[in-house]
Amino acid sequence: MTVRCLSFHAGYRCGRSGACCTSNWPIPIEADRLIALQGAVATGALTPAAADTNWMTTPADAPEDAPALLGVRHSRCVFFDEAGGRACRIHASLGHEALPLACRQFPRIVVRDPRGISVTLSHYCPTAASLLDGGAPVTIVDGPPAFPPRGDYEGLDASTALPPLLRPDMLMDWASWWRWEAESVSLLTTGDEPAALKLGRLREAVDRVRDWRPSCRPREPLIGRAFETARRTRVELFNPDREEVTRRLAEIDDAIPSDLRPEPVALDAFERGWRDPPHADRFLAAHAFANWIAHLGEGLDAWLRSIEAAYVCLRTGMDVRQADLRLRHLANPNRLAHTWSHPLSL
Repeated sequence: MTVRCLSFHAGYRCGRSGACCTSNWPIPIEADRLIALQGAVATGALTPAAADTNWMTTPADAPEDAPALLGVRHSRCVFFDEAGGRACRIHASLGHEALPLACRQFPRIVVRDPRGISVTLSHYCPTAASLLDGGAPVTIVDGPPAFPPRGDYEGLDASTALPPLLRPDMLMDWASWWRWEAESVSLLTTGDEPAALKLGRLREAVDRVRDWRPSCRPREPLIGRAFETARRTRVELFNPDREEVTRRLAEIDDAIPSDLRPEPVALDAFERGWRDPPHADRFLAAHAFANWIAHLGEGLDAWLRSIEAAYVCLRTGMDVRQADLRLRHLANPNRLAHTWSHPLSL
């Protein structure tokens, strides 16, 4: 199947930052990988970097297909070899295919649909975050070198699902959805307007297509015209006040399990005023593309709120790593989709 990603993600390669290995995340080991790891440890072909810690644990409630977790010491995977070039010893000794699925996937965020596989990246990964810098035009590219067609692409599988909803009572079609993504990425990353204005234009485009019905003219050309109009129309900035920012942060926090919830965000940066960081437009495009909420939520309004949420995180002074930690890793996407499909009155 076609694999596609945003052009600035197309050359991604692990930079050994160690963020994924040192975040105290539970890393399940699939049954087949577990057998291979047990054999390698038994023969001495693989040794943990933290020799004084069990290299795996077997929780009583672990599922059959992933019966164990990699061991952790001081919030670090026991196979993370900081002294040895910040490398993973499993990868170094046994190769990429021996890694648990969570390790093989990070920082990929994947949507599989009938037309292909769409991959965006979590910028909690410092290497992925560094790819946001740059001035080249942003496009959606097919067959990127970082993501070969036969790679592991686990994520949201919509390959047998209906297309995203335009609104709660109306579906889009797959060709229109891909056109919508392409137009959105272009709008968000073209020109030097502030991100708040580009989000206002995105809202205008949503408003212009939301009421489409089968009796109207074909949908895909309508999408192109909606974005053309949104680009030249006078629109309101997406400029939430303190009350709305607080409410939108609460929506994110409510989707995070209480034992994982970060400290509340101080609004000092919001109070001091705001200037977009150089990478804000690309960060928002990375949330518009391969977006799970489009498939889990109830229309383009929910999809748009997910992108606005990414902007709100930046607006409060979070960097892209802190924002994606919340949005991509800690928050339950189904809970977010429900909340953004049924927002409180603003």
